[in-house]
Amino acid sequence: MKKTILLALAFAFAAAGLCAQEGGFTFRPLFSGGGPSASLYGFGGKGEAAFLFYDSGLQASWHLVGRGGSVNAGGERYGVGSFGAKLSLGGLWTGGSFRSYAFVEGGLGMAGGNFGAHMAGLFGGGGGLDWLFAENASLYVELGYMQHHINGKLVGGPSVSIGARSFFR
Repeated sequence: MKKTILLALAFAFAAAGLCAQEGGFTFRPLFSGGGPSASLYGFGGKGEAAFLFYDSGLQASWHLVGRGGSVNAGGERYGVGSFGAKLSLGGLWTGGSFRSYAFVEGGLGMAGGNFGAHMAGLFGGGGGLDWLFAENASLYVELGYMQHHINGKLVGGPSVSIGARSFFR
């Protein structure tokens, strides 16, 4: 499994280098951000680090996401921590002050509650809007649907996340 992940990362970096040299793409190696998130079944927060590729309107990014929070699953409350990945595709609006995107996300983690610890899965998707208020900073809001699989139970619902991002050059 570790070899597969390392191979995928090596391929992504090689592809990024090629894209940076062809077709006018700009390779921004890293941006990060985070903030609170809320849903009908719980509250928490997330942090992310991402590899961003874009070309005057076209944007694609691969995010490594860490999430933590509480989830109410069938009357039982769990504390959940997970690590996962998110893929987003979108583009800049005319004028370049806003960026809208759609995303899919998935991850694995642990959930702890009154009845012990359990493996937890997370998957979902949605859309987001970045307000690029400075050359290397933005505020974002994401609306979506997130689903947790905890102790054999599926729990999910609409979710909203807000936060800030910083783009490193």
